[in-house]
Amino acid sequence: MKITAVLVLLFSSAVVVFYPTYSILFILILFVAYLIFGVGKSASRGLDVLNDVPNAFRILLAAASPALAVVVPQPFGAGSALLSFGGAILLNDEYQRRALDSLRKGRSGGSVALLGIDGSGKSTHAEELEGWFKERGYYCTRVPFHRYLFVERLARPRQASLESRGERRGGNPLRPLLSAVDNIILYMVTSFGRGLEGRVVLYDRYVWSTYVKYDALGYPVRPLKWLYMLPKPKFALVLDIGVEKSLGVIAGRPDHIRYRGEILRAERDDYITIAKKNGLPLIDASRDRNRVQLDLEARLAAHFPRVGE
Repeated sequence: MKITAVLVLLFSSAVVVFYPTYSILFILILFVAYLIFGVGKSASRGLDVLNDVPNAFRILLAAASPALAVVVPQPFGAGSALLSFGGAILLNDEYQRRALDSLRKGRSGGSVALLGIDGSGKSTHAEELEGWFKERGYYCTRVPFHRYLFVERLARPRQASLESRGERRGGNPLRPLLSAVDNIILYMVTSFGRGLEGRVVLYDRYVWSTYVKYDALGYPVRPLKWLYMLPKPKFALVLDIGVEKSLGVIAGRPDHIRYRGEILRAERDDYITIAKKNGLPLIDASRDRNRVQLDLEARLAAHFPRVGE
């Protein structure tokens, strides 16, 4: 398809240069012809007649690129042409098919974030919710948000015990800014366009969680709070447990950082504040795991109805 898009671009460029009066007509005829061809091919193979619509759309983008460079006033014309051709090359057919299918079935995805202090059950419930969303007819991707794209690679390696790493400290003032940029890029890469596709991106922790952790550890992060709070998920829930239970869960994990009680207490206060300010459900995660899971599902069901209902 990429080679076809390049050939269409070259042919369309020639039409725009030598026959500019007919360039728009040429683009429309090429698009309609390819669409009819694709629909006929799909029908003859017993496939959904809309199966080749994504390819026709990519042809339209490739054919329109040269005309955009001429019609749209500069300096926006060149950018429009480049964006159009970039879409023709990069726009994934399967993504478009999923988007069309979701549009027809009324499937609307989005991002869901599970927040809470360590030991509140975020990872466990995220794994179970992934299956729950798929059973309801959604595409679903689970993203653990406690990893960085590049910040950890820039940090100087150091030897430290799990206990010392969990103590309150000032820290490098540059790290919160780099972490915010890192997290926002991760959020954009994993969330952009997913709602249209009908995909739920399920975050185990979130950009906000990085702010809460840094704030509790004493990093100079509060001036950047607005930046951390800028990305907003479609829906978020805060799993709330007491500090003593959190410490007990952490103690049973041999490779977990040993956070002190005052650190976890500060985190919990921040999460409660975030929940109240943003109107988020505060889930009592100290209950039986199955009861907590049913509570999460009941709250999410209103925002993500079963596909087809």
